[in-house]
Amino acid sequence: MTEGKPKQTRKGNRERLMMAALGLMEQDQSGLSGISLRQITKACGLSPPAFYSHFASVEELGLALVEDVGESLREVLKAVRDAETKEAVIAQSVAAAFSYIRANEALFVLITRERAGNSARLRAAIRCEVRRTVEEVANNFYQLSLFSRFNLEEMHAVVAAIVALGLNLIPDLLDLSRQSKELGDALLAEYEYQIRLMLF
Repeated sequence: MTEGKPKQTRKGNRERLMMAALGLMEQDQSGLSGISLRQITKACGLSPPAFYSHFASVEELGLALVEDVGESLREVLKAVRDAETKEAVIAQSVAAAFSYIRANEALFVLITRERAGNSARLRAAIRCEVRRTVEEVANNFYQLSLFSRFNLEEMHAVVAAIVALGLNLIPDLLDLSRQSKELGDALLAEYEYQIRLMLF
């Protein structure tokens, strides 16, 4: 009796499709609009019907990626909020967030491209994940009395500005980090300094 190929699970195939899309975006940096369903399925060895068993369209796949990256980034940030000092919270948050961004470059190519892309649904999904991140971080900072000179409304406004600044930094960070880690680190040090000026 010959041993057959292991059966792929539905969850496994879904992840393969998402990873294939990210790989294609990383190759040409064009964002989701630059790749087709057939390119995605060919890249991971699945058929178009297999794609449609998970996603109604390439846009739906993009929405799933946006949701996943938002949840993952919030988990990364949550893990460093018990640092001993306010300075450490800032330093560790910047380091953790941008370590995740550097390690998942294709995901953030997607985010930066689609923030101004053709899909209104993707733009709205990204805004939603940004808003959820701002709310979670601001509420947590306020509950922990980390930056007590701000009331809750002010805390939300400051965190929103910090997150917006960080999002705008991503393309430059990825470009500079490809040249050298030191250039990317210098940009992050400047960002961390800007955050301290805003919070203290």
